[in-house]
Amino acid sequence: MPLKNRMFLIILVILAVALAAVLLAPIAVSNGVRLWVWWFARQEGFFATIDRVEAPFLRPIVVREIHLKSLRDDAVRIDVTVIDARVVLNLKHIFLHLSGRDIRNISVRELHAELHRTKPNVRVLSEHGWATLHRLLPETLSIAKLETRVETGPSLILLRNASLSASETEPGRFTAAELMITSPWVRQTFSQLRGATHWEGNRLTLAGLTLTHGLDLQAATVDFARLGNRRMGLQFDIDAFGGKLRANISHEWHSRHSNWKIAGGAADLLLAQISDALGFADPVNGLLHASNFTFRGNLTEPDRATASLWGELTGLTWRDRTAEALMLGAALYNRKIELQQLYIRQKSNQFTLSGEAALPASSSGWLRPDFRGNISASINQLGEFLALFGAHPADFAGKISIQGSMDTHGRNFGGNVTIEGASLTFFKHDIDSFSAKLTLKPSELQIERFDLARKNDSLSGEGKIDLSPEHNYSGTVDAWTNDLRDYVPIVRGTRRQKTGPVPVEIQATIDSSQWDVRGAIHFPKSSPLSFTASFPLPIGIT
Repeated sequence: MPLKNRMFLIILVILAVALAAVLLAPIAVSNGVRLWVWWFARQEGFFATIDRVEAPFLRPIVVREIHLKSLRDDAVRIDVTVIDARVVLNLKHIFLHLSGRDIRNISVRELHAELHRTKPNVRVLSEHGWATLHRLLPETLSIAKLETRVETGPSLILLRNASLSASETEPGRFTAAELMITSPWVRQTFSQLRGATHWEGNRLTLAGLTLTHGLDLQAATVDFARLGNRRMGLQFDIDAFGGKLRANISHEWHSRHSNWKIAGGAADLLLAQISDALGFADPVNGLLHASNFTFRGNLTEPDRATASLWGELTGLTWRDRTAEALMLGAALYNRKIELQQLYIRQKSNQFTLSGEAALPASSSGWLRPDFRGNISASINQLGEFLALFGAHPADFAGKISIQGSMDTHGRNFGGNVTIEGASLTFFKHDIDSFSAKLTLKPSELQIERFDLARKNDSLSGEGKIDLSPEHNYSGTVDAWTNDLRDYVPIVRGTRRQKTGPVPVEIQATIDSSQWDVRGAIHFPKSSPLSFTASFPLPIGIT
């Protein structure tokens, strides 16, 4: 065959192949898309329904409707509907296997998605499924109408009538008619939301979003860079309650136990605005000056987690309770809770508690915690301090200092405490001075020293109390009062009788709850009246 005819034939074949590609490509591509969606859904446990796929040659692929529904309804239920989706492929990257995105643009008219999850550790997609979703991330994304509903246990997130556009080359925007968040801790609804978006390097950023008055989202970034490895990250910066909130959150679920990494901080938050936002009946005033929080592990398995918390409150007031400063530092690790410091400061009062406790294995274990700690207090205004715990300030007054330690390991109690007080008032009863030294042992409470003085009266003693159900106790008690009439009004006599004071002295020895008492009453112008008595006085089960 002449060369000229060969060239003509080759050109004719090429034209025929090109014409066939133009004519057959839409059918091949549309059927290929249907087959791939059906295969992917089947592999991941979904039932897929596709209404119509249009694939004009070298034009965007148009899918009129896709409906994906999970086949299982036990732990995870997913229902997704996509209406009028336009997909622009990056054919150069697909055919040449170049690095970069396989999809240039995805434009969706309507997207409805629902997720119901009752068990947090049940997987939603396989490893291959997450890797496929990662490859499907486009260069630009546009969703004209977005409706989502996410339920995880008692928590609900509902997004209504939202729209989203994001691009790597120009700013995008986000709008939502309503965002509702409901959980055991937070119940809030935000309306008419508007913000800007940016999409770069698999990171979607939402910025300039005003949630409500005094609550502005400066920036929130979702990191999809490791979505194929089943890991996502979230960073946000919020102006809230007159201060700032920052957090960095990442979640990994590539193993049987999902892993969370959370690091956050807060500064200069007004407690009055927080109490108003949460709907407290009684306002709380003060300032959360600074706070830091970290967590690493599974939220449903705290015994395998590590965490730390530090915070400082200043100018705290609630009802009649006030505190100039309150600081708390705590850590969770190796199934132990370490209370690094609980510090309370009022005008002239200071209280410090530190220690550690084992994390209970069950809810009932919180009623019998294993705790070892130290306590230190210097209280110069007792009524003001006890008001923090609900007492009436007028019922208490005076100065008191406390130093001690305690240990409840293995359900055995132990520890010691020393108490010194002066100018005390308890329910309108005055005490000039008070001191005591107590030692707590697994089987008994030992009172090494007990002294109380009121004017010229005194009470002192020492002893021990058995912690068995019978509560047998032993010890000695010495009491002296300068005037019995202060405690026994019947001795005062009539107004016409002008008698002097009636001193009384008492000594008692107690052995196994059996009292042996002796004493004397010194009546005016009379010889002392001596007396003795012996009687049982049990305080436990008889």
